[in-house]
Amino acid sequence: MTVVTREAARVLLDASVIVNFADAGMLLPLAGYLGSRAAITLDVERELRRLAGSSRPALATLDRLRWPEEEPLALPPDLLADAEALRKLHSPVGAHESANRGEISTALLAARLPNTVVVVDDALGKRLCQHRGVPRVSSAQLAAEMVAGGALDEEAGYAVFDVATPAGVGRSEFQQAVERARTALA
Repeated sequence: MTVVTREAARVLLDASVIVNFADAGMLLPLAGYLGSRAAITLDVERELRRLAGSSRPALATLDRLRWPEEEPLALPPDLLADAEALRKLHSPVGAHESANRGEISTALLAARLPNTVVVVDDALGKRLCQHRGVPRVSSAQLAAEMVAGGALDEEAGYAVFDVATPAGVGRSEFQQAVERARTALA
C-alpha cells in the first residue's frame, strides 16, 4: 500500500526534505500543499536554522512564510534518553554532536502522534520509522504525490524528485512514482 500525506492529520518533516524542496526551488508549493498539517521537531528546527545561516540561505524563507505554522515539537522527557542513546549508537566517532538528532526525534515523536505521516530521506530515519510502525514517505514520493494531486506540474515535481534521488534514477522512475501516487489518491 502506498502511503500518502494528504490523508494525515499531521505531516512531520525531517530537515532533509525541506532542504530538497528548497534546493529545487519548491518551498512555496510544499508549504501550500501541506499547510497547517506540517510540523517539525525542535531538533529539525535547529538544523534548518544552522543550514539557513551557512550553506542554504533559501531556508530563511521559512521564517518569512511563518511555516510550519505549528511551533516546533519537543520530545517528551521520557524519550530524551532513548533519543540520546540512538544518536550515540548511530553516529560515527567524531561526528558533530547534533548528527542524526532530527531523524531520531522525528521518528520517536511520530510513533506517539496519532494519524501522523513522516517525510524523511535518510536511511536511519527510514529504519526507525519502520521499526516503530510509523507511516513514511520520502521527498521523491511526496513530490510525486504533489504532481498527482495537482499541487506541482510535472517539471517542478521532477525537479524535486531529481534532487532527492540518487544519480541514475530518472524520468521513468518518476512517472512510475506519480502513477502509484495517483492510484493511492483515487
